[in-house]
Amino acid sequence: PDDTAHKNRMQGNDFVQSLMYARGVTCFSCHDPHGTDNQAMLRKPVNEVCLTCHSANGRNGPRAATIEAHTHHAVGSAGDSCVACHMPKIEQTLGKVNVASHTFHFVTPTATENLGIPNACNVCHADKTTAWATGEIAKWDDRSPWRMRQ
Repeated sequence: PDDTAHKNRMQGNDFVQSLMYARGVTCFSCHDPHGTDNQAMLRKPVNEVCLTCHSANGRNGPRAATIEAHTHHAVGSAGDSCVACHMPKIEQTLGKVNVASHTFHFVTPTATENLGIPNACNVCHADKTTAWATGEIAKWDDRSPWRMRQ
């Protein structure tokens, strides 16, 4: 019901529903099928992959002067990684292997309340409530109010 895959090997189903896919991005735009030393067989380290197209104040966003201003997390912290918010690990499968969402949507605390899926904030801030996460996001000047209603 939330248009997000929840099982291993379902990332492809997520991906073909994404705006990235609609704009011509392929699996191989980010991943090297022959393997790399980077996490998840990425062509480059995580943020470098994303920032190839999504530079600060760039045409494709984010709409902030710096990545730190966009993420509201300190440089080098787990929350400073693009995938922490845009590809949250939403399902645990195969022991401790977590499957990351490939829709690239920011899964909101409201989505957790309405649909019961993990949101991007509380995946890391597990000791906090969804109300806390919503309150913290409400403090951000550059948030997208329409996205927060999702």
